[in-house]
Amino acid sequence: MKLAWKELKHSKTKYLLIESIIILMIFMVLFLSGLANGLARAVSASIENADAKYFVINEDAENIITISSVSKEALEQVTSMTTDHVTGLDIQRMNLTAKGEDTKLDVTYFAIDPNSFLVPHITEGKAISDIDTEHTIVLDASFQDDNITVGDIVEDSTSGIQMTVVGFTEDEMYGHSPVGFITTETYTAINTKINPSYQEKYHAIALQGSDVDNIDIEGLSVIDKATIVDNLPGYLAEQLTINMILWVLVVVSAAILGVFFYVITIQKLKQFGVLKAIGMGMAELANMITGQVLMLSLFGVIIGNALAFGMASLLPSSMPFHLEIPIVMVISFVFILISLCTSLLSIGKVAKVDPMAIIGGND
Repeated sequence: MKLAWKELKHSKTKYLLIESIIILMIFMVLFLSGLANGLARAVSASIENADAKYFVINEDAENIITISSVSKEALEQVTSMTTDHVTGLDIQRMNLTAKGEDTKLDVTYFAIDPNSFLVPHITEGKAISDIDTEHTIVLDASFQDDNITVGDIVEDSTSGIQMTVVGFTEDEMYGHSPVGFITTETYTAINTKINPSYQEKYHAIALQGSDVDNIDIEGLSVIDKATIVDNLPGYLAEQLTINMILWVLVVVSAAILGVFFYVITIQKLKQFGVLKAIGMGMAELANMITGQVLMLSLFGVIIGNALAFGMASLLPSSMPFHLEIPIVMVISFVFILISLCTSLLSIGKVAKVDPMAIIGGND
């Protein structure tokens, strides 16, 4: 390792250029990872954030929560069959307009019991249960980019129902749409205004815990949260495509690093021949090569990670970008591992070097 460090210092310019390429590669991979996770969160964040482990939905819904329909009577039955906390959930995509504005803003309503475990974490203002007003709403923080603040009046574009913005929450998205949390009563009022014959029902029943073995209702299924997320429209197809591109990019980037070192090794074959001639063993030469690859890839990963997290902190909240530390650690480890594996090509080339032939001693 000491010899590897001396070699890096001796040829600073050459290795700094290689290091800059490594940094750009890992940054590019992490950026794509953040984009993939951000797009996934833009589809599923509000379901994933929900403090529920299972959902009861209609069997005919094919695990798609928004096309399920569950009656109020079913909610009462489920409540009697489990010791867990149970609550109804409705999801509907609509449009809002701020008071005095004509621009329609995309929103997905999550209609909940204001005293249930589905209430989101409030980052500004108050929860919908803390305000004694007929129609209230808690919005995702991305609505602040549209100059909406706590206390503003927003109007449902279809029904004309006006709601008071009482608070904001963060990272609440569904189907690439920011979420607005309203009470079941407000949701019923909106739908009754649109359709006077509307009868209150739910898209799903959320269960906070895992006591689901006794829930057996004809026509209904108990589905875990992960399955619900996987069946959100477009979620799996989008993630499979982006993650395939991501891991191909990881392998290709690390392989390119291996090619750089292989070319450098070929350029230094005479030096390796001399080192062998003066008695340096193959194990020491292998340690030198792997040491250089390890140091360059490790430094590149550290700097690349710092740049990626720094950029993430500067991006607007409306951009679907989300870096997850466990995934970043896995990508960084795999990048370093593949880089070390590709260095075996250089080691194999050096192992075949004949000191006498490479320095011209057998001519």
